[in-house]
Amino acid sequence: MKAIRKFEAIQWKAGQQRTIEERTVDDEYTYLFIDFLPPRKFTTYPIDLEDFAIGYCLGEGLIKDYSDIESIKVDGTNVLISTRLSHVPEEDLEQEGIVQERKGNCEHACVCRLLEYNGVLSDNAGGIRSELKTIEKNTSDLTIDARDIIEDMEYLKEHALIWSKTASVHVAQLVYQDKRIIREDVSRHVAVDKVIGAAAREGYDFSQCYITYSGRMPADMLIKVIRVGIPIIISNAAPAGSGIDVALAGNITMIGFVRGDRFTIYTAPERVNMEE
Repeated sequence: MKAIRKFEAIQWKAGQQRTIEERTVDDEYTYLFIDFLPPRKFTTYPIDLEDFAIGYCLGEGLIKDYSDIESIKVDGTNVLISTRLSHVPEEDLEQEGIVQERKGNCEHACVCRLLEYNGVLSDNAGGIRSELKTIEKNTSDLTIDARDIIEDMEYLKEHALIWSKTASVHVAQLVYQDKRIIREDVSRHVAVDKVIGAAAREGYDFSQCYITYSGRMPADMLIKVIRVGIPIIISNAAPAGSGIDVALAGNITMIGFVRGDRFTIYTAPERVNMEE
């Protein structure tokens, strides 16, 4: 299995200690070079990087559809993406409401902001485009049975190969009709980007898809699924208050604490069939 490291560790249990063999993933910095934008830096489990790049561009609103991508080249952990939209750095400054002028303190402030952006950019959690000024409600008619929610989480655990070996990654699953895509990464955001990217390449209808994954559900995760049009997100963990606010505004069905034979529905419960 790729990028898994074995090492010795000491386990302490009930007053006794012993040497054991442990496993973890080799996480590495990955850089996305998108058009003319400054590089975006991530810590990833560097597998399925093309899927990640596509999903990231969709979730960040850099493209509207997979067809907007003209080319992708993976060179080690560097990913070069060319889109037909030819993004430039000024877009990110405008996204934050920074007006570029060529005089006085404003020019100085803009230059400093751009240097900060180039120097510290590490945006697994959404980055420069992590906010939506307007949120359109999701009108998907997709529904899911309560029993399927439990079974999907069990399926996810059983097929999370890297997690089962190391417990050091997050895992995400995208379900479309009878098809499933599973991806893993040290970042829950990157894992979700990977399944979105893989689904986009397959031409799946996102309005009829849902995501099951491991990890909390804050606003930036909900913004990602709102942008691509996925109506349901399911997790074994808790939501954040910001995530609930965004899910309500976007009419996204948010389900958390899927554990054993129970779960909690926080928003848009009409998409869940709870009849046995």
